[in-house]
Amino acid sequence: MKIHCVYGQSYDSNIYVVEGKHPTIIDCGTGLYHDTVAKQINSIIDPHMITQIILTHEHYDHVGGIKKLQGLTGKNATIFAHKYAANKIERGESMFARMLGGVMPKMPVDVHLDEGDTIAIGDEQSTVLYTPGHTPGSLCLYAKESNSLISGDTIFSHGSFGRYDLPGGDGALLKQSIERVGKLEITNLYPGHEECIEGNAKQHIELTLKNSRYLI
Repeated sequence: MKIHCVYGQSYDSNIYVVEGKHPTIIDCGTGLYHDTVAKQINSIIDPHMITQIILTHEHYDHVGGIKKLQGLTGKNATIFAHKYAANKIERGESMFARMLGGVMPKMPVDVHLDEGDTIAIGDEQSTVLYTPGHTPGSLCLYAKESNSLISGDTIFSHGSFGRYDLPGGDGALLKQSIERVGKLEITNLYPGHEECIEGNAKQHIELTLKNSRYLI
C-alpha cells in the first residue's frame, strides 16, 4: 500500500493519501488548515484523480474539512463512513466544532460502511472493522496483503489510544475493540493522530493492548 501521511496541525487529524488503482483520501481534518493541506496533497497526486474519501469516524477533527477536500477533487470523490457516523455527518452535528470556533459541514455520505465490508483502497482490498468505543461510528481499515491498519482514533502509536470520555465514548467498548484489533497481524500502523509506524507496528500494538487493560 503506497500511503502518504499529511500530519495534522493543532487539533487536526492526520490525513492519508493512498496512491494506486483506487486513489483515496482517508480523513479530512477540521478544514481550518485547508490551504496547507491542499498544497501537500497536490505535491503527492493530482487531486482530481482521487475517487473516494473515507472517514474513520464522525468527530469534527476528522470530518470538518470534508467539503473542502471533496471540492479539491472536483467533487468527484465518493464519500464513505460507518452508518452511525454518516447520520451525524449528514446532520452537521458537532459540539467539538463549536468549541473550536468551526462549523461542522452538512455533507451527504454516499456509502454507509459496516463490519466486514470490503473496499478497494489504492492497490489493495481492505476490510472494514467496526471498532466502537472512541465514538459509536468508529471504524478501522485492515489491508491483509500488506498487514496495514488505518486505525482512526481507536489505536495510536507508542501504546496510546483514543479518548472515551467524550459524548458517545465507551471505555468498555474501546477496550474490546483494541483487544480485537490486537489479534491481527499488523506491520504498518496509520493512526488518526501521532506518528505513523511502518515495519514494526507489532510492538506498538502490544503496548497499546497492555495499557488498554487498565481501562475497566
